[in-house]
Amino acid sequence: MAVPSYTTDLATTSADTTKGTIYRQDSTTALTTTGCLGTLTWGEPTGSAAGGLPTQDTDYFILGVATADKSFNATSVGGLGVGTTNAASLPTDGAFLFWSMFTCPNSIANQASGGIQVVIGNTLANYKRFYVAGDDTHPYGGWRCYAVNPSVTSSLDYGSPTSTTQYFGVVYNVDNAVSKGQPAALGAIRFGRCYTLCTGGESANYATFAGAYTFNNYNDGTNGWNRLGLVQYDSGTYKMQGLFQMGSSGATVDFRDSNKNIVIQNTEFVTSNFNTFEVQNASSRVDMTAISITALGTVSKGRWVTTDNATQNITNCTFTDMGTFAYASNSILTRDTYRSCGLVTQNGATLTGCTFDTPSGTALLSNNPAAISSCTFTSTGTGHAIELTSACAGNSYSFSGNNFTGYASTDGSTGNEVIYNNSGGAVTINYSGGSGVISVKNGAGASTSVASSVTLTIEIRDSDDGTLITKNCEVTIVKVSDESVLFHEDDILDGSTVYSYSSGSGTDVYINVLNIGDSSKRYQNKTVFISLPSGSETSKVFLDIDRIYSNP
Repeated sequence: MAVPSYTTDLATTSADTTKGTIYRQDSTTALTTTGCLGTLTWGEPTGSAAGGLPTQDTDYFILGVATADKSFNATSVGGLGVGTTNAASLPTDGAFLFWSMFTCPNSIANQASGGIQVVIGNTLANYKRFYVAGDDTHPYGGWRCYAVNPSVTSSLDYGSPTSTTQYFGVVYNVDNAVSKGQPAALGAIRFGRCYTLCTGGESANYATFAGAYTFNNYNDGTNGWNRLGLVQYDSGTYKMQGLFQMGSSGATVDFRDSNKNIVIQNTEFVTSNFNTFEVQNASSRVDMTAISITALGTVSKGRWVTTDNATQNITNCTFTDMGTFAYASNSILTRDTYRSCGLVTQNGATLTGCTFDTPSGTALLSNNPAAISSCTFTSTGTGHAIELTSACAGNSYSFSGNNFTGYASTDGSTGNEVIYNNSGGAVTINYSGGSGVISVKNGAGASTSVASSVTLTIEIRDSDDGTLITKNCEVTIVKVSDESVLFHEDDILDGSTVYSYSSGSGTDVYINVLNIGDSSKRYQNKTVFISLPSGSETSKVFLDIDRIYSNP
């Protein structure tokens, strides 16, 4: 595989109405007047009047080589923005990104009063207003990259905006006039699906979060800093927004990273699927170990999508307050924690030792309960631990070591039972180990049999000293009534074996133990008769030494 590569749909500068850079200051001689949507006309939004048109500033820019800024010497509403020759066509789940700053954050109103507003409309007199921040939510100031999709409900409209988008800007509601300087600044306007695409990766040079951040932040040496605003890094934490895509339909990725802390930004004015982690290409590989991902907002909490059945090894990771997750059969999930997250769809994945802590509804949609072991489910009082899909109908599954807390203690239809059999058919669950009552709700046409699995451990010991015999043992369990073989194992070298069953307790059986031993010690074969216990037990079979053994 090749070295890792990172791309985005925000880098385009040619005329493209679905993606690209509308404004970015790559010149130190004059304000930029062209972008991917054609000619730019600078204008203060109608209804605001503070400071007039912007000028360029080379002192405190965030990207490119300069920024557009303006004075703000009155207590009023004012802003800066651009009209474009062509209208934008925002892709599904995309957004417009605005880099904005007001250098005197204590001078603006709170967010509910529109301290900082992104405006998008068809003209500078007809636009939607989105209240993205204020002195209460952005008290320390500094540059921020705001994501907005104008199809969602706005905070307030001015004039009669249409669905056409040809005017873009930022407005500030100042309740304490700034007497000096040019505090209102617009760093860049971009739009598209807002993706970071990771491809490639090889041994000792895998695709990583750090690599994605470096790409998002790079300085090309000519036009200044890129700073896409999709992957940012600050004080040990990666801040992410948009689509983080690992692999594509035409290119694989080998993405491996560990011990990283990631937050998904609070994007209040986008579609629910805007923030997404997606895995593509069945030949890709994604390994994440001890990665923590936390959603800061509630509108687009961040989801995990497995488009193709790539190899995924997700180990000791923690996901907090996120949305839905969907995996596939090549996904191995080990000791991961899903805290206050949405539905996790198994789709053949193997889950071992995972924790589902207070999910927002049903925790896990399962098509193979046998691949769920030693997991812990803690309910909020609403939602099932596991919902069974139609793939489970007519099947029997072992179900080992899983623990349930806070769920209904009896079968019923409260919506808080451990298992919701929505397969439309009969399902048998043979459980062993773990804790908590496995209560059941049956959907239309479904029936569920829950049987406790019993384990009979057979220990083979020396009758002289009681030690385990670790010399080629063979055990066969036979039903007395019809001589059918219930269990057989040979080449036992650790002195014990386990027979598991979910029905048949009280059945009379005999246990045959054959041992070959070695030249130093030979044992006589032995048969013992027992009734299969109703609970898990250990049965010890003591073999006598064969003192007259001869093998000519």
